[in-house]
Amino acid sequence: MSHCNQSICPSGNLAEMCDTAASWQQKADRLTVELNTTQELLHAEIDRLKQANETLHAAVSCAPIFLWATDRDGKLTLAAGKGLENLGFKPGATDGQSIFEVYTSQPDILENIAEVVAGNDRTWNAREGHFIHEIRSTALRDGNGEVVGAVGVSTEITEREQLIATLETANQELEDRLQQQTAFFNAALAESEKKYRNLVETSQELIWSIDIEGLLTFVNSAAKRIYGYEPPEMIGRRFTDFLVPDEESRPREIFAQLLARTKLHPQTANSPYETVHIRKDGTPVHLRVNSIVNQAENGAILGLCGTATDISDRKRAEEALKEATDQLRAVLDAVPGLISWISSDLRYIGVNQHLATSFNLSPESFVGQEINFLDKGSTFGELIRIFFDSSSQQICQEIEIEINGFVRNYLIVAQKYHQGTAAVSVGIDITDRKRAEALKNQLICSLQESEHKFRSLYEATSDAVMLLDEKEFFDCNPATLKIFCCSNTKQFYGKKLSDFSPQFQPSGQNSSSLAIQRISTAMQTGSCRFDWVHKRLDGSEFPAEVLLNAMEINGRKVIQAVVRDITDRKRDEDGIKASLAEKEVLLKEIHHRVKNNLQVISSLLKLQSRYIQDTHVSEMLKESQNRVRSMALVHEQLYQSKDLSNIDFAEYIQNLAHNLFQAYENHAEGVKLQTTIAPCSLNIDTAVPCGLIINELVTNALKYAFKGQVKGKINIDFTLENNRVCVLTVSDSGIGFPQHLDYRKARTLGLRLVGSLVKQIRGEIELLETTGTTFRITFSQPKLHSEEKI
Repeated sequence: MSHCNQSICPSGNLAEMCDTAASWQQKADRLTVELNTTQELLHAEIDRLKQANETLHAAVSCAPIFLWATDRDGKLTLAAGKGLENLGFKPGATDGQSIFEVYTSQPDILENIAEVVAGNDRTWNAREGHFIHEIRSTALRDGNGEVVGAVGVSTEITEREQLIATLETANQELEDRLQQQTAFFNAALAESEKKYRNLVETSQELIWSIDIEGLLTFVNSAAKRIYGYEPPEMIGRRFTDFLVPDEESRPREIFAQLLARTKLHPQTANSPYETVHIRKDGTPVHLRVNSIVNQAENGAILGLCGTATDISDRKRAEEALKEATDQLRAVLDAVPGLISWISSDLRYIGVNQHLATSFNLSPESFVGQEINFLDKGSTFGELIRIFFDSSSQQICQEIEIEINGFVRNYLIVAQKYHQGTAAVSVGIDITDRKRAEALKNQLICSLQESEHKFRSLYEATSDAVMLLDEKEFFDCNPATLKIFCCSNTKQFYGKKLSDFSPQFQPSGQNSSSLAIQRISTAMQTGSCRFDWVHKRLDGSEFPAEVLLNAMEINGRKVIQAVVRDITDRKRDEDGIKASLAEKEVLLKEIHHRVKNNLQVISSLLKLQSRYIQDTHVSEMLKESQNRVRSMALVHEQLYQSKDLSNIDFAEYIQNLAHNLFQAYENHAEGVKLQTTIAPCSLNIDTAVPCGLIINELVTNALKYAFKGQVKGKINIDFTLENNRVCVLTVSDSGIGFPQHLDYRKARTLGLRLVGSLVKQIRGEIELLETTGTTFRITFSQPKLHSEEKI
């Protein structure tokens, strides 16, 4: 109203009423604005909740779970999740169903849902077909906290349950195996202790120990044989009680030095020394003693222990040998011949008195001198040099030696000893004999005797010896008639070579034309040797070895033919060839089976590694598997090659590196392999250690060298130098070998194995200072089995 009724509203209150109306109008406007704002926020929240609900629904639909909700009667109000398919339901197929219809095969579903509706959380496992589900459920409450239903999540745990069962089975197997091994080791330990006690008590050497006061605390039963005392008689006495007074200083000094060591010093034996002790009967006994410090686990020195060997017999033998040597020296000095001992470096070791006197020198002045120091280029020096260069163990030769301006003739007899590193030479003066021989004219008698010997040999030899000219045979020995079944020489003389040969030889060539070629060759070159098939007069054939020699008789050129029947040899050769073929087949089969057995071991290691969760143990098994593979690869190449004793090392390295890159394909990603391998064949004794060395070095490079790097390179180089020195280099472009780590003292099995294998092939290993890591191994090229046979 625009104005007030004065009869109702007195004029004094009109202004107050107008102010009150305006105030209420402002409040109404403010409330309207707040209401509109609240409605906008409410609509925004409704939109957000709708979007969140859609997102949640999409996430649940994709998740490998089954999310459900029911009312108090168990009727499903929500069923979502990809895990619903494992129960055999498609999305939307559970609308209107109850949770009991979904889990029809679970007899305790009703009890569990009842517990949840009663307000208790429940978790249980349910099996549907091949699947195992873990169900977690809780009560669904309204705003007043009243239970209006249940909500739950079903998660498939089939694989987890199977894994748990597998782990339990494996754990039980490991426990059983551990118990078996523990029992085995305890039995082995007891057996080892028994063997050790038997060894100590039956040892021919004295085994002893003394405390820090020098008192004997133990001696074995050898004390009775060496000292004549029973062990209890010696225990508790000082070791100095058994020393010869003149020999006390050396043992006391060693005793003091060893006890002065601390626990920081290594427990290594002192240098062996020889001493003299006293037996129970007062006679001396010579001993060779070894001793070592006996320390407790905390490093405290408890005393000394060691062994003592009775060397009295050796001492007596040395004295007897010295006496015999003195006697021999006296005899050699009295011999009127030039006797000298010479080393393989052509220097005098010693001479007898007669040789020294012949040159007006003393025997000592020859020792260490070159054998031709008195006459450079002497015949004797050249003879001895050639003798040492040859494989002969003995020579006998006449030479001329100039002594004091006179040339004399000597018969030099030399014999090697000490495995060919030295020789003894005896020179006998034959000057007078040579002069006497020069005065005798026995040439005619010698020729007659020689002719008689050769004629006897010609008649007595079992080989057929015959003479023929360009036309026919005209002479033969008795063995010829026997070999060719001739009853007399008339059946043989006048025959041609083709008359005793089949028409064709085994090569398919005509016997007549081939015989003419052989005779022509013998005429031109002087001799000709070949195999031939002959035919006897009775028509039988036999293989023979023929030697044709051209000679001249009374100005006429003839051929001497020597025929040897080699029927037995051929038969033996055929048998040997057949036996060799059988052995080669057997050797290939052995290599094949060894390779198969090693592959079985590799497969067992691989299968075992699948059941081990510890990655460190798994890696150890994998490394062992690769080592077995590298050895199996050697046998595989051997039985596939023609040479069953040596292996193509270049091909072996290529195959080994390829296998390693396949085994460590995760580590080898981005890593390139480059090989430079010189052609070389190695025997199996060297190829296997080299393969294991490459296996360890390449494995270490793949596992550790390229951490934090995307790309890398591994090089394997193998060269063979002129002096038969093999150089194997394995390098990588990785982060380099740790500077604080000494590869020679590394505790890892791989590097320790590399060091042992290098020693096995008698080689040397060094770590070069280059970018990345470079190991260089050098060793002498071993002789191949084929060379050893030669």
